Amino acid sequence: MKKTLILFTLLLLLPIAAFSQERLRSNAVFEGRIVPKDRLVETFVKGDYLKDYGLSLFRSVRMDVDDAELERISALVLRDAADAASKETEVEHNRLRYALIALEPDPGNRCFLCFQSRPSAEGDATSVIVIYMEGDTTLTNLKRMFTTK
Repeated sequence: MKKTLILFTLLLLLPIAAFSQERLRSNAVFEGRIVPKDRLVETFVKGDYLKDYGLSLFRSVRMDVDDAELERISALVLRDAADAASKETEVEHNRLRYALIALEPDPGNRCFLCFQSRPSAEGDATSVIVIYMEGDTTLTNLKRMFTTK
């Protein structure tokens, strides 16, 4: 009976974890609604591999985009940043170049959104990466990790 109750409780908590990313406006990027999924390079890591980084979930999408797609993605990220607990953004030539965002925490879980754009090696395109992370770390620790690893 006790095992059944624990299992039932865990099953109830799964949709809550999935909802964390879905509440983001920029989730449309991960779902392929801005850039088609066949143009995305997606990385999804969950579990013990991330323990050393203080994370429980890491999800990224990387893509080359045109100017219109870059504007749509940047606008979504900036709207998420408007609701953030903490953020650091860099705009260059009226374009979002970098964002590191700590979202308002869910009970017991911190969520982070990162964005970076730079000229692509593919001519006129821009290379963009958007990363969503969950875990028990801080924005300062993430910055330190990204600059040292």
